[in-house]
Amino acid sequence: IAPLYAAIGIVHAILRHKPFPPPSGAAIWWWDFFFYATFGLVVTSSVALAGVLLVFSFLIIPAAIGMLYAQTLPRQLAIGWAAGSLASLVGLAVSYSCDLPTGASMVCVFGASLAVAGAICLLRGRSTGKFEAAGAGLRIALAMMFALTGLWLMLAPRADQPLIDGIEYLVPLARSAYMRDVELETWREADEHALRYAREIEKLNDREAQSRWQGRALDDMEVRKISSFLKSYGEMRKGEAFVMSEVRARARERVRWPAGIAMMLIALALAPWRRWRPAWTRPGKRAAL
Repeated sequence: IAPLYAAIGIVHAILRHKPFPPPSGAAIWWWDFFFYATFGLVVTSSVALAGVLLVFSFLIIPAAIGMLYAQTLPRQLAIGWAAGSLASLVGLAVSYSCDLPTGASMVCVFGASLAVAGAICLLRGRSTGKFEAAGAGLRIALAMMFALTGLWLMLAPRADQPLIDGIEYLVPLARSAYMRDVELETWREADEHALRYAREIEKLNDREAQSRWQGRALDDMEVRKISSFLKSYGEMRKGEAFVMSEVRARARERVRWPAGIAMMLIALALAPWRRWRPAWTRPGKRAAL
């Protein structure tokens, strides 16, 4: 991809003195098309190599950090390049030291670097208006998320509910808000059995891996035995997962209306209503009237 990036960079460097956007006329759409076409070439070629999350983390987060701490383009570029390089190195180090997936580790480090940079900028008292706008945007996003989750829960309680699943993953006690005692006990037993089968699968995989590392090949009987155990444990784990899914689906189906309405009320509470008030209802406008 280096020749492609070099060619696009040279073209943009040659055309850097052209007015963006042009003053007026039919040439505006041509410049927009040219920019987004070259942008699409860079993105599509990169996504095929690194994945969409990592690519857009590189595109957005360093630039956002640069705009938080500088007003001129050269300083923004310098800060963005430095932040992106440092986050990349830290992400690679975390991935190597903790034996974690490289792309996911780098994405998490990029997100953490943006959060730290924003917190430092806020503590220094800069860009207050930007943070107020960002806070309002975050509240709007959360309100829409809860509203859509409540609507989806009422319409399809047995379908996947990413927001509710995430809340339950972070706060397991949240299941007791809508599950009965018998359902909770069934869920816990199935979860314990699934974890036990997962540990047995991991032990068998480790045994096979150690035999390869130590140079001692397993005979056919041992290979067949390990394969049979892996298949059996995998099927039993799927069965326990099905039990957990069915218990959860039945409980959510029973409480879909009150839970969905509660989600809608949470969305209303999170929405930044002050920013949506008409101009004539604001105090300054009323005084002027």
